[in-house]
Amino acid sequence: MRFVHVRCLAAWLWAWLWASSVFAHPAEQSITFAETLKRCEAAPTVRAVEAALKVKRGLDPELGSLVHNPQITVQAGYRNDTGGQGADVQVSIQQGLNLAGYAKARRRSAELEEATLAAEWKATLLAEQLGAARLWSELWGAEQAEENVNEEVDLARQTLLRTERLFQGGAATQVDVATARTYLAEVQGRRLAAEGEVVELGLQLSRWLGVGGALHASGQPEDPRLPVLSDTLLTEALRKLAALPEPSMRRLAEQSERARAEETVAQRGTQLYVGAMWLREPTAPWAAFGTLTLSLPAFERGQRERADQLAAAARLGVQTEAAVSGAQADLRQALHDVSHFGELGKLITETLLPSSAREVALRERLLAAGDGTILEVLMARRAYVAARTQSARVRANLIGSRQRLALYLTALGLFDAESGR
Repeated sequence: MRFVHVRCLAAWLWAWLWASSVFAHPAEQSITFAETLKRCEAAPTVRAVEAALKVKRGLDPELGSLVHNPQITVQAGYRNDTGGQGADVQVSIQQGLNLAGYAKARRRSAELEEATLAAEWKATLLAEQLGAARLWSELWGAEQAEENVNEEVDLARQTLLRTERLFQGGAATQVDVATARTYLAEVQGRRLAAEGEVVELGLQLSRWLGVGGALHASGQPEDPRLPVLSDTLLTEALRKLAALPEPSMRRLAEQSERARAEETVAQRGTQLYVGAMWLREPTAPWAAFGTLTLSLPAFERGQRERADQLAAAARLGVQTEAAVSGAQADLRQALHDVSHFGELGKLITETLLPSSAREVALRERLLAAGDGTILEVLMARRAYVAARTQSARVRANLIGSRQRLALYLTALGLFDAESGR
């Protein structure tokens, strides 16, 4: 019976350890920042637009100059009247010609539709890269914070063991032991929270890039060498905002709708049908005729379709203005984040971290000399851990914001990400 209990306990322990190893960190592959930006080109949203553009570019050149197909009509019968009797056959062929410029109008529409898809591909790729840069930076910062709290858990265990030994020797009180045990539980709770955040961000990045498994941020984040962020650069960037992929796509989509409206009018415009007819009757061995048919747009001019197309164009015109305004807000936010997190990171690195580390060292010395308490040491350690965690997150936010700003400036033609100019 005891053997059965031991086996059950061993099985339960193995299952618990397996679940902890699998579900605590389900990251299946590591990815660097450069690989993340490269992987954006294969993201599902980008590939969907790319596939549509490939089909469009492959089929649009097949548009011909004639917009009507030839029509062949055959009428056969038998005639029996006073003029005689026998077979009656009529064969006619007719070719329609659009005189309103329909062929040119539809080629223009096709060109604008292709340009719109190309701009949509650029806009989708830029949006993917901006989002991926933010998610990777946040994941890297969360993983750095997790490493810090893991180190603190080990130190908290050592502190608890040391406090218990001091208590056994009469150099510490039960309050000191309870304080150390409480601090250990606190940092263990923080470690669980950090693990949960890392897993969540890894899965978010995975979904964003269209990767099946969770991701882990590996390597150091790449800090782009941005140009000097002067007022002249900001003015030039704001002036060129309409050239960003998103506003360009909206503007081209508006032009496409207006071109389709013109195409609709041309399609319903004046039509000329030119043909010939061959005739055989009982009283006439054969006869040939030429035919001309003219269709005028007196009533139906595609008003219904044209109204919808111009309404869509009007909507897209407003959306273009909104896209420019949104891009301006995003650019200003990126500039603000670079400045804000730069100043905050400098403050933490040059002042907060050294002073908090110094306080921990001094509190440890006082405790060893008998002039300090466990509570004072743990409070100093709590402040130091918080400063390290904040430093990691601020650095991640700073580099992420600099990368997003570099992407914006590159899209505006004001910065070359590869050469750093």
